[in-house]
Amino acid sequence: MLDESLFPSSAKFSFLKTGDEGPNLVNFHQLHPLEKALVAHSVDIRKAEFGDARWCAHEALRELGRDSGDPILRGERGMPLWPSSVSGSLTHTDGFRAAVVAPRLLVRSMGLDAEPAEPLPKDVLGSIARVGEVPQLKRLEDNGVHCADRLLFCAKEATYKAWFPLTHRWLGFEQAEIDLRDDGTFVSYLLVRPTPVPFISGKWILRDGYVIAATAVT
Repeated sequence: MLDESLFPSSAKFSFLKTGDEGPNLVNFHQLHPLEKALVAHSVDIRKAEFGDARWCAHEALRELGRDSGDPILRGERGMPLWPSSVSGSLTHTDGFRAAVVAPRLLVRSMGLDAEPAEPLPKDVLGSIARVGEVPQLKRLEDNGVHCADRLLFCAKEATYKAWFPLTHRWLGFEQAEIDLRDDGTFVSYLLVRPTPVPFISGKWILRDGYVIAATAVT
């Protein structure tokens, strides 16, 4: 599913695929009590997603040599609170969870987003796409990307996940112009000021029924 080509060389990642037999709470029950408390009143599906994603996060931190066993709590707008020496990102969607981390001295911020490789629901594209982004979707579709609109959505989500830890400010869909490229890369040009960086670079893949986008500010 994931591979190292999506991320900076210093990054470590973990992922898991889940079945369709219903919520599996094994990873949730193994979490630190403070982590479990964050979703204690949620439905089982949410608890399972949260537990699996946090399990991936701790696995990635162990690969990086930075997992102390401390809980990964939640900050503004749900942002994971990584150890101070680490940047990272989480994602979860139907059947798939993942996390990526890297040393903060080498990677200032990261974003990871995964979605089922299916077109967006009708009428959603108009609420996420800028006028200048639409023509590239036809080009991608002609080149075999049957869910180009979903890819655009993923790229915007991954951009926001890298933007927010740097600024602690909201970034709307209309506030970044995404240049999706056929070679599996993209550039997100930030249209808000002030901004700590003028653009955020990313990579994307279609694999095993999912579209995955990853960003990094190095």
